[in-house]
Amino acid sequence: MFRPKSTFEQWRIFQAVVDCGGYAQAAEALNKSQSSLNHAVAKLQQSLGVALLEVRGRKAVLTPAGEIFLKRARQLSQQVEELENLANNLERQWEPQINLYVSVLQPRERLYRALAHFYPRSRGCRINLHERIHCHFNALQPGDLMLSEHLPQDRTGLPLDEVCLLPLCASGHPLAEQEEPVTTEQLATYNQISLHPPIHRSVDWNDADDTGWKATHYHEVLSMVRLGLGYAWVPRHLVQEELASGALVQLELAGGNERYLYTYLLTPAVDALGPAAELLLRCLRNEYQSDDDK
Repeated sequence: MFRPKSTFEQWRIFQAVVDCGGYAQAAEALNKSQSSLNHAVAKLQQSLGVALLEVRGRKAVLTPAGEIFLKRARQLSQQVEELENLANNLERQWEPQINLYVSVLQPRERLYRALAHFYPRSRGCRINLHERIHCHFNALQPGDLMLSEHLPQDRTGLPLDEVCLLPLCASGHPLAEQEEPVTTEQLATYNQISLHPPIHRSVDWNDADDTGWKATHYHEVLSMVRLGLGYAWVPRHLVQEELASGALVQLELAGGNERYLYTYLLTPAVDALGPAAELLLRCLRNEYQSDDDK
């Protein structure tokens, strides 16, 4: 079994000497005697067989090896702090992690702002963000949160975003050159690139349900569209820059050029949420509701 040659206290003192600029300053900050700090660092260097600090005048300066060890020591301190915070959080029933399921359609800007508000108060709680084409509400566990366009009939959810889907192709695709609105029959002669499984299973929302090329992420869908391999229905917020530059072209269809979906914030049972999930839920609500009030 591995037996460490150093102690966490020695590494803590080593960091304090560096951060405070010397042994005397560190001794005052740690409320210890200067001799005890000298002894701790000397013993640390002796046990490692590596010089970490050298004294120049009244200042302790890092050696090249010391700079490397300092970075690792800071990581060690953070890990120890996280371990102790985890124990404290578990004792207070603060969740160590939260599963957050997010639809591929969900715009991210306000979501990420909410996570930025949550992070400083998260107490080490880890967010597991799962992107899904289909977020199945029945698969959620107590404490999970979901941002989805699928709102179960027996549930209510906080409305989040209106998502506009546009029919697009590359600027060099034959469909981009048509001057008249494209009919359904004409559209059927071209390759549609769509998500699999489809966002909606009705033919109205997925013209290429049994034909065309499939991908499991909009990144792949758009990559193929850019190459001129077909057309696709894509959320507007993912392609605004390319539409503005003309790299992608919105098709004019005889049956309409836009389709709309709405996303919602859902959770199996609000009263079953732990304190961390309640905080995240509050951050999400504040972010979306404050934007709605503007």
